[in-house]
Amino acid sequence: MKRLISAVLATAMCLSLAACGGSNSGSAPATTAAAAASENKEAAASTGETDWPSAGTVTVILPYGAGGDTDTYCRQLFQRISEKTGQTFVVTNTEGGSGIVAAMDVLNRKPDGYTLLFNHTGASLVQEAIGSVDFSYTDDFANCCTVAIDQTYALVAVAKDGEYGQYSHGWENLEDMLAEAKANPGTVRYSTVFGSTTEYVGTMLEKQAGVTFDNIDVGTSAGDRMAAMLGGQVDILAANYMNVKDYIEKGDLVCLGIMSDEPVEGIDFPTFVEQGYDKVVTAKKYEIKFPKGTDQAIVDKLSSLCKEVVTEDESYAEVLATYFAQPLYRDAETMNVEDPAEVEALKEGLAG
Repeated sequence: MKRLISAVLATAMCLSLAACGGSNSGSAPATTAAAAASENKEAAASTGETDWPSAGTVTVILPYGAGGDTDTYCRQLFQRISEKTGQTFVVTNTEGGSGIVAAMDVLNRKPDGYTLLFNHTGASLVQEAIGSVDFSYTDDFANCCTVAIDQTYALVAVAKDGEYGQYSHGWENLEDMLAEAKANPGTVRYSTVFGSTTEYVGTMLEKQAGVTFDNIDVGTSAGDRMAAMLGGQVDILAANYMNVKDYIEKGDLVCLGIMSDEPVEGIDFPTFVEQGYDKVVTAKKYEIKFPKGTDQAIVDKLSSLCKEVVTEDESYAEVLATYFAQPLYRDAETMNVEDPAEVEALKEGLAG
């Protein structure tokens, strides 16, 4: 009897297993499926393919406040990247330390491709050149690409006949301002963001013109600095032309010069080079970086997507042109060569 029962149970078990296998006859066994998945991943890795960013939202860390040049160019770019990928890219404004707080945040993130830094060379390379950071923007991140260039830095002062004329010194041009700075060393108050382009170009102007400014830090955002100028806290301010254009056209500010190596189309003011100050030149290149160790396939994929926008999307170029900026694509390999070279050039300029 026991043998008979055992035989019946064994037969029933075999039938049950056969039924289970039959109900899923189109599928491979679990072990075979796992092996196939592993092979697919290895194949994708070998060909540089990746399904990024299908795993979730990508956070773009931005070192400055909303509404400025960096914020504008970043949001315009990633709106288009989001449309191309069908995935969500969230821009997070993380202010502090002229971009250092945001950079440190990204440095400490997991290199999984879902956090990246959007910054510009006007701050990062100057900080590296003057040694104000204990990390390297050129070595400690995984460079991805460059997506825009802005060469419109303008030096402005309050106009005597404008709404804020009570704070004006009556300067109508650069030489008026420099004449007062020479006659009264250390009294002309310059809005500087230490460890940024503003510090660099201010220092170069002091060196070339033989003057000394009273360098005052009134905040890092364009909005804070503009409010300080219009409130009489500083006398001169350097900022992207897009941030001062409306005030100039309204007559509240006077433009003393543009810090480009050649005239900028659409901006009818002399450059510092044209006025005899060939060292007072700057260009901000807007870059994307991942935490070091990020999968190269992810870096390459975003770089490729950005290249499509920068070189082929006319609407992106039109947006930049509205702010007098231009599309500029550089891949990581180019950045790895040109950015360190620019750091060395900045060091030489400050030392000279």
